[in-house]
Amino acid sequence: MTALFPSAYFPSISYLKSFYSEEKVAIELFETYPKQTLRNRCEIATSNGKLRLSVPIKRVNGSKTLTKDIRIDNATSWKKEHWRSIQTAYASAPYFEEYDKEIHHLINSENERLIDLNNSILEFLYKVLDQSYSRTETTAFKALADKDFRNADFEKYSGQKYTQVFAEEHGFIANLSILDLLFNEGPFIRNWIL
Repeated sequence: MTALFPSAYFPSISYLKSFYSEEKVAIELFETYPKQTLRNRCEIATSNGKLRLSVPIKRVNGSKTLTKDIRIDNATSWKKEHWRSIQTAYASAPYFEEYDKEIHHLINSENERLIDLNNSILEFLYKVLDQSYSRTETTAFKALADKDFRNADFEKYSGQKYTQVFAEEHGFIANLSILDLLFNEGPFIRNWIL
């Protein structure tokens, strides 16, 4: 039985825990793209609290555009803004220098489609977790699935706390982007995800 998941931009810890807990997963490509979701946004911790980073998109077929057809709007300076925000937030994190070049490369890749950017991120995370990666995507839309995470609420985080850069100012902020866990815990993210 295959579990269906939405594509995600630097997904949250609870998304990845759910994703890796399933034996067979597929990324949904044929849904009508829903607005304001994890498909093109993530949250990081900054000195001012939580910051949402959103990849600007273009819907080639208006509101009927499928996820597989969503284009990244590279006319804006979003790449520079995302990288500057990540750098400012995590430069003092213990594992920033171990992963900064790869994260910078992912953000500045020449991907035209959002799904390709998100799959590159997922492939990178598989590598960090020392797992074998095989890209599996849906080939058609199914209204119902036995294991359907496409509209799941990944905002809830019930895992253990870890050290965060700005914890003294804001306390522990749960369920941020995997970037937060990666820069703070490095290869030990396995303890939270797997």
